[in-house]
Amino acid sequence: MAVLNHGFLKVFKYLSTYDDKYEFGGWIYRIVQYTAIDHVRKHVRKTKQLPTQELDVEIEIESNAIEKLYADDLISLLHRLPYTTKVVFNLFAIEGFSHTDIAKELEMSVGTSKWHVNNARKRLKKWIETYE
Repeated sequence: MAVLNHGFLKVFKYLSTYDDKYEFGGWIYRIVQYTAIDHVRKHVRKTKQLPTQELDVEIEIESNAIEKLYADDLISLLHRLPYTTKVVFNLFAIEGFSHTDIAKELEMSVGTSKWHVNNARKRLKKWIETYE
């Protein structure tokens, strides 16, 4: 929540620099988004790079397991992920960033970004399949 507040503080601070040829909501979104990325950059630990050939594994989840879950349950499972893995997974799977963009923004290798997404998928698959 503090990151969001800091992002909106930046919005108000730089409101005079807003150019009305851009969409206002998009302008705010980008400021808050980059504030969050800066926060992650400051707090992310450097992780070792893994070989990329072991990454990008498709993981299938039984459809009946997903039917048992509600949106709040999925969000609570996402919050169980380690911090860096959760951030990278959110940027990739939810925000639609490429591994190259994530690696650049978080100052990590592309392979490390792929590892975090793969790690999140494996953990989420396991948790979803055992969810009751």
